[in-house]
Amino acid sequence: MRDLADLHVHSSVSDGRDSPSDIVRIAASKDLGGIALTDHDTIDGLAEFMDCESPDSLVRVPGVEISTELQGAEAHILGYFVPYGPSSLRTRLRELEKSRKERMPRMVRKLQTLGIEIDQARLDEDLEGVGAPGRPHLARALVEEGVVDDTKEAFDKYLARGKPAYVRKERMDTIEAIRLLRHYDAVPVLAHPFIVNTESLEEFIQVLVDEGLGGLEVAYDYGHLRVNNDIQRLERIARSSGLVMTGGSDHHGDSSHASIGDVTVPVSVIRDLQDNSAMWGGNDS
Repeated sequence: MRDLADLHVHSSVSDGRDSPSDIVRIAASKDLGGIALTDHDTIDGLAEFMDCESPDSLVRVPGVEISTELQGAEAHILGYFVPYGPSSLRTRLRELEKSRKERMPRMVRKLQTLGIEIDQARLDEDLEGVGAPGRPHLARALVEEGVVDDTKEAFDKYLARGKPAYVRKERMDTIEAIRLLRHYDAVPVLAHPFIVNTESLEEFIQVLVDEGLGGLEVAYDYGHLRVNNDIQRLERIARSSGLVMTGGSDHHGDSSHASIGDVTVPVSVIRDLQDNSAMWGGNDS
């Protein structure tokens, strides 16, 4: 496993269940060669992730997953090798975090209008210390209340887009996110491309490539999307556009997502990302 890396993982600082240091511990226990922490719209967990005890054989990559939108199409941009000290990136992400926190009570109120009561004290306890709360927190609360059997059912019935308790979240402009990441020599990568609602995925990706997109997440499996049958299409797009092919489990620590190490790419992809960063930085100077 030391030749493999999982480059898409979420911690309890956003909507995962494991702490950043637990993420490192789990990756080490599975003898992975590389692991990236890519919390939603926050980099608050990166210091713990990077500073905790870890075997020398495990390469850690500080990352983020930014919620973005371009011309009405939602796109999640992964950033690799992001700065985790004070920066304009952190300041901008704070705005998205604030929006996420305001979104949660609105979803709770929508559930209440449906006759579904959530234990607010328990939910507040679950959200303590969470920088960027998300729908998985509410989905777990619905499971704990016995409203649904699992988090997938919670999304299918109540929390997915178009469902009765859904509330749209604020998103950064996709081009802004790519440029902001490149400003700090971080590498922007389009996550789970098939969630992008666009007539031509190839044309959409080319727009992003022209703005500095460096990679495409090719290896991923959400379980309920079962997208891996289209992996060859993504590989063709990546090769034709000169994009680094990344991948990962999208681990959240619950049954609705894969677990750390279930979806991986060669650990050499980390070097490819570093080379892309250096190449872009060199061209940009």
